[in-house]
Amino acid sequence: MSRGDNCDSDESRANIRAGAGISRRGVMRQLGAVSAVGALGSIAGCSALQRGGGGEGTETGGGSSGGDGGASGDAPEYQLVELNPPPTELDFSSEPPERSITMVTHDASTSFFDPTIAGLHDAASQLGWSANFTGPSSGFSVEEQVSILESTVDSGPDVIATTIPDPSAFDNVINRALENDIPVITYNTLALSRDEMREKYGRALAYTGQDQVAAGYVCGLAMLERLPDDASLVTPGLSDPGHSALSARADGMEMAIRQNSDIELTDRLNYTGDSNEGISRIENHLTSNPDLDGIMGADAFTWFIGNALENQDMTGDVVGGGFDLTTDTLEHIQNGALNYTIGQDPYSQGYMPTMQMFTYMDRGIPPKDYPTGAEVIDESNIDFAMERSGGWGELRNYHNA
Repeated sequence: MSRGDNCDSDESRANIRAGAGISRRGVMRQLGAVSAVGALGSIAGCSALQRGGGGEGTETGGGSSGGDGGASGDAPEYQLVELNPPPTELDFSSEPPERSITMVTHDASTSFFDPTIAGLHDAASQLGWSANFTGPSSGFSVEEQVSILESTVDSGPDVIATTIPDPSAFDNVINRALENDIPVITYNTLALSRDEMREKYGRALAYTGQDQVAAGYVCGLAMLERLPDDASLVTPGLSDPGHSALSARADGMEMAIRQNSDIELTDRLNYTGDSNEGISRIENHLTSNPDLDGIMGADAFTWFIGNALENQDMTGDVVGGGFDLTTDTLEHIQNGALNYTIGQDPYSQGYMPTMQMFTYMDRGIPPKDYPTGAEVIDESNIDFAMERSGGWGELRNYHNA
C-alpha cells in the first residue's frame, strides 16, 4: 500500500482522488459516481465552533477596549499560535518533496463538498502533492467517519484534514494520528474549542470555516432587511435540533431578531433531513401560522423551505432564507421562491488547509484558524453565484491544457 492511499473498498465509503497526476476530468467523474451512490447529504457545511463573546483575557475574548488604551473593557480577540515543530526536516535549499494529504468528511454524499474537493485539487496540484477526499457515501455518520479515519491513519498519509462533528468520538483516532507523526488540521465542522483541543490533543488544531453563531446572526439580519415594516412573526428552522452546529446557527439567527426588532419568534421548526418529511412539516407549519412573515433554515436543506412556499403559493407572502449554496437553493433564489441564503466558502475549506499544511511541513509555519465568513446571496448577485456554482464543472479540463 502506498502512502496516502485509502484502500478500503467498502461501498459505504466515498473516495475521491485529486492532486498531482489526477486530471480535473477524473475528479469530476468521481464526483458524479458519488452523487449516484449517496443521497443528498445530511448535515453538510456545519461547525459547532462558536467564536466571540469570551471573557476578558480569553483567547476568544471580543470587543473594543473603548479607546482607552486597554485600561477597561474586554480584551481584543486573538489566536494563540503554538510553535509545535513539524515531523519533518526543514530544507530551504531544494525543491520541496511531494507529499500526500487525505481529507475526510462526515458526509461525502452531498454536493455541498464539490467546491471543497475543487479547492483541495487546486492546492494539491499547485504543490505537486497527491490528495484523496473520502467520507461516508450514504449520509452523515460519525461512526463511519471515525472508521474511515482509522483506516486513513493506517495508510500513513503525510497530512490529514478532517471535520470533527462530535466532541469526543474522534479523540482516540486523532491522538493516534499525532502519535504517528501525521499532523491533523480541521475544516468545515469543529465541535471543540481551542482549549478543549489542547486538553485532548496537546495542541489546538487549526480550523478553516465559519463561526456558526456569527453566521446565524448574519442570517437573522438578512431576514430583517427583507421583511415588510409591519412584520410580526418569524420562524427559525433546522434539520437536527441535537446538532450543536445547527443549534449555534439558530442561536445567532434568533439573537439577531431579538436584538434588532420587536418581532416575535416561533419555536424552532425541526424539518428533518428527509426531503418529503421536511417539506411536509414546513407546509403544515405555514398553514398553521397564517400570520407568519418569514422563515429561515440553518442548514443545506434550506431548499425545503423554497419547495414548501411554492407548493403553498406563498412565495410573495413569506420571506424565505437560510444557509448554503446547493443548486436547489440557488435556483429557488433565482426564481423568487427564496429571498436569500448564506454561503460559507466551501472552496477555501479544501484549499486553505492544504496550503497551510505545506507551509507547516516544509517551512515550519504553524497553521492558523482561517474564517470563511458569511456570504449573503440574493437577487442582486444570484446570477454570478449561479455562474460560479456551475463553474466547478469547468474545472474538469483545467489541468488538461
